[in-house]
Amino acid sequence: MSAPKPIILKKLSKLLGVIIMGVIFLSCETKKKDTNTVTMEVDSQQVFELPDSLSSRRICFALNLRELVAQQYWKAFNDRAVEGAFNYFNRDKSEIFFPSTQVLGKLENYTKYSPDYITGPRTDSIPYHFELMISFDSSDSSKIYFDHPIQQFLSVEETGDYIPSVKSSEMWTTMVLHEMFHHFQYNNPAFIKYAKQEITSLPYDPRDLQKLCREDQNFFEMIQLENDYLLKAIGEQDVGKRNLLLNSYLQARLLRIERYREKYPYLEKVENYYCTQEGSARYMEYKSMKVLNVLANQANSPSIAADSLFQGYREFKEFDLNKEEFSYLTYAGPSNYHYTIGFNLMRLLDVLEVDYKHSLLSKPEKALHQYLQEYMGALD
Repeated sequence: MSAPKPIILKKLSKLLGVIIMGVIFLSCETKKKDTNTVTMEVDSQQVFELPDSLSSRRICFALNLRELVAQQYWKAFNDRAVEGAFNYFNRDKSEIFFPSTQVLGKLENYTKYSPDYITGPRTDSIPYHFELMISFDSSDSSKIYFDHPIQQFLSVEETGDYIPSVKSSEMWTTMVLHEMFHHFQYNNPAFIKYAKQEITSLPYDPRDLQKLCREDQNFFEMIQLENDYLLKAIGEQDVGKRNLLLNSYLQARLLRIERYREKYPYLEKVENYYCTQEGSARYMEYKSMKVLNVLANQANSPSIAADSLFQGYREFKEFDLNKEEFSYLTYAGPSNYHYTIGFNLMRLLDVLEVDYKHSLLSKPEKALHQYLQEYMGALD
């Protein structure tokens, strides 16, 4: 009996002879090899050896998607073969892809398949995971994520148990891309330094933002007004009318900050940071959906072999932010208004053709609204 065929990652241009949206997508094909291994050829310098499993194929698909999204929307996002370790929780075990030296040094019980893959018992008993985990607290010094970003997420099946709207591997992958971009953020030396020295030491965090937005109706209504100005400005074609909306947004934001500054002196700094952190991750989640929409409407798009939850991009055949299943991206709810404000600010800066991406993470002290202020100042 011959050995099972592994999956080899190759450039799609060699496989299909097509280029999607002007960039080359990576895909998986089978090729005979002596071991049951996924050889993931990310570039001429890097090859990963992974078991030929459903989890590996899903990770492969996520990295493929990152390649396309990065080439189209944020090129530096694909500078590394991977951003770092992925802790894939799969029922009673953790499958850790691309484990770092720190991960290997701090885990006590695991089986090593290759330098690129280990597996062992779940690293904790917390039932739900979908985050980029990092701690600067010395009490966590024994953890694999101490001062070291680790991407953690559940399998597609388990994610659907907690979030019923996640019904496919494709939708799950957009969530993985969101967390992968957080990983990218914390791999930026300036960004992680700012988070460690300027943000985590404050007696105020996103839970306080959420609490304020839930419990103070005036605050919530002011956030809604600001978001409404941003949405209208994004869709406004008349430059004069759009500039009036931009001024209205900046004035409304300033009024809210000044009204709450005395009682909540750290509000602005924390909000600015998390608008950038979560807004940019949501932005890349959104861009991944746009790419999936393209794949849904062309022939021979990549798929995930033997995955019953891969649905052939059906959810993304018609992608519209006004559709109920995608409307969460633009709604500034109490629990995540900073995600939405940051996301809509970035979409607006794109409309205005403001070059902000080159410095957004390397200058995290500069808030997204300040790029908008500079744009308006240049018009005077």
